[in-house]
Amino acid sequence: MKRFSLPFDEILPQEIAAWSRSGEDQVFGRDDIFDYMDGAGEIYLAYDFRALLVREYTKPEAPAIVVEIYQMSSSEDAYGLFTHDTDGDTFDLGQGAIYAAGLLRFWKDTIFVRIMADRETSESRSAVLRLGEIIAASIPEEGKKPRLVAFLPIDGLQAKSLRYFHTQVLLNAHYYLANVNVLNLSSETEAALARYERNKAQARLLLVRYPSPDRAFDAGGRFAEMVLLERFDPEKGGVEPKKLENGKFAGILIRGAYLVIVLEADQKSLLERLSQEISKNVEESGS
Repeated sequence: MKRFSLPFDEILPQEIAAWSRSGEDQVFGRDDIFDYMDGAGEIYLAYDFRALLVREYTKPEAPAIVVEIYQMSSSEDAYGLFTHDTDGDTFDLGQGAIYAAGLLRFWKDTIFVRIMADRETSESRSAVLRLGEIIAASIPEEGKKPRLVAFLPIDGLQAKSLRYFHTQVLLNAHYYLANVNVLNLSSETEAALARYERNKAQARLLLVRYPSPDRAFDAGGRFAEMVLLERFDPEKGGVEPKKLENGKFAGILIRGAYLVIVLEADQKSLLERLSQEISKNVEESGS
């Protein structure tokens, strides 16, 4: 059923800066999202999208403006969808906003919003941002970010690189690991992927939370044997850092239901520090 937490069809203005509502609103759910978008629908379904409201505004001899309001099942998934594409300039709107070339994206509570102009002009930019302000102000509550991202070390974190997701489809969209689901990712798992830079050395860090320690160990073993081509010792809860063919380092560490994977670290010491820091964060949380 296509349900929204707020009556956005009533909240949205009929006019904005001489742009007028054009035609009837369109509403889509999980069963017909592909009627509105093609392959991109998989991304929204992977974030447990529930409903979408679409409204178009037009103005003579001006670019059309389209508003898309997505109702997600949780604030964590609204945040995750926002992190899927962070290309652009940050704005103080909602709980996080990005604007680039006529496209505004932001999240607040369980809502993710996209507002786009066919082409950018100074007038369309102002109208797009004003629509964003109206929508954000109409959402009374703020949502929670995923607890998982709080475990990521802050030092050296490239904030706009952070991605939060659940499934293999989304992992491969950001970092292609394999054509099979090596890590056994699913709607029951949550993952955070980010880039780090310290003293000009770089690395990627992937943190995954599983429903149980057994499943974390199983995924860690699969990664060690299928990707690193190393034997996995469950008693050690990981493998020694491995130097890859490109000269970079990779390694894994398991703490309870959490699997830590450091990918393509320029230095072995950076891999070890990131692993130790995130392990400490997990342990101190009591998870």
